[in-house]
Amino acid sequence: MNESNAEEMIDPRVAEREKMESELKKLNENMAKLSKQVDEIQEELDKKNKPDKLGWDDVVQEIIGAMTFSLPFLFTEEIWDIAKTIDIWRTLAIFLMTLLMAYLFISKAKLSNIAKEEWHHIPKRLLTVTAVSYMTSVLLIYLYGIGNIANFSLGQYISATIIVSTFAVIGAIAVDLVK
Repeated sequence: MNESNAEEMIDPRVAEREKMESELKKLNENMAKLSKQVDEIQEELDKKNKPDKLGWDDVVQEIIGAMTFSLPFLFTEEIWDIAKTIDIWRTLAIFLMTLLMAYLFISKAKLSNIAKEEWHHIPKRLLTVTAVSYMTSVLLIYLYGIGNIANFSLGQYISATIIVSTFAVIGAIAVDLVK
Protein backbone atom coordinates (compact mmCIF):
# COMPACT_ATOMS: atom_id res chain seq x y z
CA MET A 1 0.00 0.00 0.00
CA ASN A 2 1.45 3.33 -1.04
CA GLU A 3 1.00 6.62 0.69
CA SER A 4 -1.84 8.03 -1.51
CA ASN A 5 -3.90 4.86 -1.07
CA ALA A 6 -3.43 5.18 2.60
CA GLU A 7 -4.57 8.82 2.45
CA GLU A 8 -7.66 7.85 0.42
CA MET A 9 -8.53 5.23 2.95
CA ILE A 10 -8.03 7.69 5.73
CA ASP A 11 -9.71 10.68 4.02
CA PRO A 12 -12.21 9.87 1.23
CA ARG A 13 -12.49 13.57 0.53
CA VAL A 14 -9.08 13.54 -1.20
CA ALA A 15 -10.32 11.04 -3.82
CA GLU A 16 -13.48 13.05 -4.36
CA ARG A 17 -11.45 16.27 -4.77
CA GLU A 18 -9.19 14.64 -7.35
CA LYS A 19 -12.24 13.34 -9.22
CA MET A 20 -13.82 16.81 -9.18
CA GLU A 21 -10.55 18.39 -10.40
CA SER A 22 -10.45 15.89 -13.26
CA GLU A 23 -14.07 16.67 -14.22
CA LEU A 24 -13.36 20.39 -13.98
CA LYS A 25 -10.38 19.98 -16.31
CA LYS A 26 -12.58 18.11 -18.83
CA LEU A 27 -15.25 20.83 -18.57
CA ASN A 28 -12.63 23.51 -19.23
CA GLU A 29 -11.37 21.60 -22.28
CA ASN A 30 -14.93 21.22 -23.58
CA MET A 31 -15.60 24.92 -23.00
CA ALA A 32 -12.45 25.81 -24.96
CA LYS A 33 -13.62 23.60 -27.86
CA LEU A 34 -17.11 25.14 -27.76
CA SER A 35 -15.65 28.64 -27.68
CA LYS A 36 -13.52 27.84 -30.73
CA GLN A 37 -16.56 26.45 -32.58
CA VAL A 38 -18.64 29.53 -31.72
CA ASP A 39 -15.84 31.77 -33.04
CA GLU A 40 -15.73 29.77 -36.32
CA ILE A 41 -19.52 30.05 -36.69
CA GLN A 42 -19.34 33.79 -36.05
CA GLU A 43 -16.62 34.18 -38.71
CA GLU A 44 -18.79 32.32 -41.25
CA LEU A 45 -21.81 34.49 -40.40
CA ASP A 46 -19.68 37.62 -40.81
CA LYS A 47 -18.54 36.38 -44.24
CA LYS A 48 -22.14 35.71 -45.32
CA ASN A 49 -23.32 39.13 -44.16
CA LYS A 50 -20.41 40.90 -45.82
CA PRO A 51 -21.48 42.69 -49.04
CA ASP A 52 -20.52 40.84 -52.20
CA LYS A 53 -17.82 42.63 -54.18
CA LEU A 54 -17.80 42.43 -57.95
CA GLY A 55 -15.60 39.57 -59.07
CA TRP A 56 -15.10 37.14 -61.93
CA ASP A 57 -17.76 34.85 -60.51
CA ASP A 58 -20.26 37.70 -60.86
CA VAL A 59 -19.20 38.40 -64.45
CA VAL A 60 -19.62 34.71 -65.32
CA GLN A 61 -23.09 34.76 -63.75
CA GLU A 62 -23.92 37.85 -65.79
CA ILE A 63 -22.83 36.10 -69.00
CA ILE A 64 -24.95 33.06 -68.18
CA GLY A 65 -27.96 35.25 -67.37
CA ALA A 66 -27.57 37.37 -70.48
CA MET A 67 -27.36 34.33 -72.74
CA THR A 68 -30.18 32.47 -71.05
CA PHE A 69 -32.64 35.36 -71.19
CA SER A 70 -31.73 36.69 -74.64
CA LEU A 71 -31.66 33.44 -76.64
CA PRO A 72 -35.43 32.92 -76.78
CA PHE A 73 -35.97 36.48 -78.04
CA LEU A 74 -33.13 36.23 -80.52
CA PHE A 75 -35.04 33.70 -82.59
CA THR A 76 -38.40 35.47 -82.77
CA GLU A 77 -39.29 37.07 -86.05
CA GLU A 78 -41.36 39.68 -84.22
CA ILE A 79 -38.17 41.08 -82.68
CA TRP A 80 -36.61 41.21 -86.15
CA ASP A 81 -39.65 43.04 -87.52
CA ILE A 82 -39.53 45.56 -84.68
CA ALA A 83 -35.80 46.10 -85.30
CA LYS A 84 -36.53 46.76 -88.97
CA THR A 85 -39.35 49.23 -88.36
CA ILE A 86 -38.34 51.40 -85.41
CA ASP A 87 -36.41 54.59 -86.01
CA ILE A 88 -33.16 55.63 -84.37
CA TRP A 89 -34.93 57.74 -81.73
CA ARG A 90 -37.02 54.84 -80.47
CA THR A 91 -33.94 52.66 -80.48
CA LEU A 92 -32.16 55.27 -78.39
CA ALA A 93 -35.19 55.49 -76.05
CA ILE A 94 -35.13 51.69 -75.58
CA PHE A 95 -31.40 51.84 -74.88
CA LEU A 96 -31.83 54.60 -72.28
CA MET A 97 -34.84 52.84 -70.72
CA THR A 98 -32.78 49.66 -70.40
CA LEU A 99 -29.91 51.54 -68.75
CA LEU A 100 -32.31 53.26 -66.36
CA MET A 101 -33.99 49.96 -65.46
CA ALA A 102 -30.58 48.32 -64.88
CA TYR A 103 -29.44 51.26 -62.76
CA LEU A 104 -32.56 51.10 -60.60
CA PHE A 105 -32.22 47.34 -60.13
CA ILE A 106 -28.55 47.51 -59.22
CA SER A 107 -28.40 50.74 -57.21
CA LYS A 108 -31.79 51.30 -55.68
CA ALA A 109 -33.50 47.93 -55.27
CA LYS A 110 -32.37 45.99 -52.22
CA LEU A 111 -32.51 42.60 -53.92
CA SER A 112 -29.10 41.42 -52.83
CA ASN A 113 -26.30 42.25 -50.43
CA ILE A 114 -23.83 43.79 -52.88
CA ALA A 115 -21.01 46.18 -52.14
CA LYS A 116 -21.39 49.73 -53.42
CA GLU A 117 -18.56 49.95 -55.92
CA GLU A 118 -18.33 52.81 -58.39
CA TRP A 119 -16.15 53.93 -61.23
CA HIS A 120 -16.48 57.69 -61.85
CA HIS A 121 -19.82 57.74 -59.98
CA ILE A 122 -21.21 54.88 -62.11
CA PRO A 123 -21.93 51.55 -60.38
CA LYS A 124 -19.40 48.95 -61.56
CA ARG A 125 -22.10 46.30 -61.82
CA LEU A 126 -24.06 48.54 -64.17
CA LEU A 127 -20.99 48.78 -66.38
CA THR A 128 -20.34 45.04 -66.37
CA VAL A 129 -24.01 44.11 -66.83
CA THR A 130 -24.44 46.42 -69.81
CA ALA A 131 -21.10 45.51 -71.39
CA VAL A 132 -21.74 41.79 -70.98
CA SER A 133 -25.33 42.05 -72.21
CA TYR A 134 -24.62 44.11 -75.31
CA MET A 135 -21.53 42.08 -76.26
CA THR A 136 -23.51 38.87 -75.76
CA SER A 137 -26.34 40.14 -77.97
CA VAL A 138 -23.99 41.29 -80.73
CA LEU A 139 -22.14 37.99 -80.61
CA LEU A 140 -25.28 35.83 -80.60
CA ILE A 141 -26.89 37.74 -83.48
CA TYR A 142 -23.66 37.30 -85.44
CA LEU A 143 -23.03 33.65 -84.52
CA TYR A 144 -26.55 32.50 -85.39
CA GLY A 145 -26.57 34.57 -88.58
CA ILE A 146 -29.72 36.44 -87.61
CA GLY A 147 -28.48 39.55 -89.41
CA ASN A 148 -28.26 37.62 -92.68
CA ILE A 149 -31.53 35.74 -92.19
CA ALA A 150 -33.43 38.92 -91.39
CA ASN A 151 -31.50 41.00 -93.99
CA PHE A 152 -30.58 43.70 -91.46
CA SER A 153 -28.93 46.94 -92.46
CA LEU A 154 -26.35 48.30 -90.02
CA GLY A 155 -28.98 50.46 -88.29
CA GLN A 156 -31.39 47.51 -88.02
CA TYR A 157 -28.59 45.33 -86.65
CA ILE A 158 -27.96 47.93 -83.96
CA SER A 159 -31.70 48.15 -83.21
CA ALA A 160 -31.94 44.35 -82.95
CA THR A 161 -28.93 44.32 -80.63
CA ILE A 162 -30.49 46.94 -78.36
CA ILE A 163 -33.87 45.17 -78.28
CA VAL A 164 -32.38 41.74 -77.54
CA SER A 165 -30.03 43.34 -75.00
CA THR A 166 -33.01 44.59 -73.01
CA PHE A 167 -33.76 40.97 -72.15
CA ALA A 168 -30.08 40.15 -71.76
CA VAL A 169 -29.72 42.94 -69.18
CA ILE A 170 -32.68 41.60 -67.20
CA GLY A 171 -31.17 38.11 -67.24
CA ALA A 172 -27.68 39.30 -66.32
CA ILE A 173 -28.98 41.27 -63.37
CA ALA A 174 -31.31 38.50 -62.21
CA VAL A 175 -28.64 35.81 -62.22
CA ASP A 176 -25.97 38.09 -60.74
CA LEU A 177 -28.08 39.38 -57.86
CA VAL A 178 -29.57 36.04 -56.88
CA LYS A 179 -27.12 34.21 -54.65
